[in-house]
Amino acid sequence: MDYLSTEIRSARDAMTIFKILGIKDITTDRQRKNGTTVYELPIKCMWHPNYPYPLRFATYESGYIRNVTDSNSSPYQINKTKKVSTRTSGYAYDTIERILIHSWEDRLIYLAKFIIKNYYRKPTYLISDWTIETIKSQYKQALELRNQTDKLPFGDEIHETDRHDIQVIINGHRYSLS
Repeated sequence: MDYLSTEIRSARDAMTIFKILGIKDITTDRQRKNGTTVYELPIKCMWHPNYPYPLRFATYESGYIRNVTDSNSSPYQINKTKKVSTRTSGYAYDTIERILIHSWEDRLIYLAKFIIKNYYRKPTYLISDWTIETIKSQYKQALELRNQTDKLPFGDEIHETDRHDIQVIINGHRYSLS
């Protein structure tokens, strides 16, 4: 059965998908007591070659679902939104509100669908340990060569006009290592 193409209709379906994909519940006792559940994906998010962060998502009893990956400056909400028109003191304006999901099961189903849609149907997000190690070694080599002014590692001389930033392309995305 192809779980990525089936409809997720229950918490049991969502938990089965999580188990198949290697998504772990890493909730602390304090978080669980407060009605929060945190899940960690076996996918790394990289903003720098030496600091890969596992992707993490949290569901809250209040109805919010957030991306709580350590590399984020703050957790951001992934709930759906709706436009709300407001009229105050003769002024009319629109605001955006999050649609809260009050049922634990509905939050889990929504999170499972969100993760599959945004991280498992788009292979550009999958960064393996081998890829991380390769990028780290290339980054290290680039740092060593940055201060070398006369020769490349394979013996050719370089000139000031030949210098370029070191770039790596992974799954169509360009990363600058300088």
